[in-house]
Amino acid sequence: MNSAQNERLLAQLSELVKLQRYKVHEKLVNHPELYPGQPPLLFQLDREDGQTQKSLAEQLRRAPATVTVMLKRMETAGYVRREADPNDLRSLRVYLTDQGRAALKDLREAFQALELQAQEGFTPEETQLMSALAQRMIQNLRES
Repeated sequence: MNSAQNERLLAQLSELVKLQRYKVHEKLVNHPELYPGQPPLLFQLDREDGQTQKSLAEQLRRAPATVTVMLKRMETAGYVRREADPNDLRSLRVYLTDQGRAALKDLREAFQALELQAQEGFTPEETQLMSALAQRMIQNLRES
C-alpha cells in the first residue's frame, strides 16, 4: 500500500470513529449531560467497578487531571460516585450509580444499533474479515 492509500485509510478510520461518537451521543436523548468522551469510562467501570482514579486514567490512557474533570462532571450528573479508599484515604475509588448503569444499558443499545447500521449490506464473511483486519491494525499500533 502506498503512502497516499495509507493516509486515506487512516483518515477514513478516524472519520468512522468520529461518526460513531457523534451518532451514539445523538441517540442518548435520555442522557444529554453525558459527554461523548465519557462512555469509555462507564464501560471501564462496568468491567471493574470501584477502581481508583489513577487506575482509570491508566486504563483509559488519559491524563489523571483529565479523568478527574470527567469524573467531577459525571458525579455531578449522577452517573458515578467517588468514595475514599478505606485502605488508603489518599485515594478515591469510583463506582457506578444506578443512573450510570441505566446509561450503560442505553449505550449498549446505541452501539448495537449503529453497528448493525454500519454493517448493512455486508456478508458475515466481510464483517469477520473487517474485524480481523481492524484487530491487526490495533495490535500493530500498540506494538510501536
